[in-house]
Amino acid sequence: MPLRVLLAEDEALVAMALADWMEAEGHLVATATDGIEALSAFREGDSFDLLVTDLRMPRLGGEALIRALWDERPGLPVLVVTGSAPFGGAEALRREVGHGGPLALLHKPLDFSSLAQALRGLTALAPV
Repeated sequence: MPLRVLLAEDEALVAMALADWMEAEGHLVATATDGIEALSAFREGDSFDLLVTDLRMPRLGGEALIRALWDERPGLPVLVVTGSAPFGGAEALRREVGHGGPLALLHKPLDFSSLAQALRGLTALAPV
């Protein structure tokens, strides 16, 4: 089943690679270059199934974006793809952003088999 993915990534080549791979897998992807654009796209009425975000972005970073989206939709699954993961990994990040929904963390550079596995895991945990 195709997912509607909101991708927030400020590095153009990374965003293009992630979006191209997800679209090749049959998913619909909307790309934002920072958290402000992603928040705006989310609020414009698109019903996204998943957020894929970097942590370090201009204007509004990933942590603040996750908190804002979980305030509006607590069950939204989130996949963080970052080169600057917090010390303590996914558990430390969850303590930082709260407990709004399923969350997974992948480190850059990433391989697409890890991405596929993370997407399957998150969507299996997502509320119906």
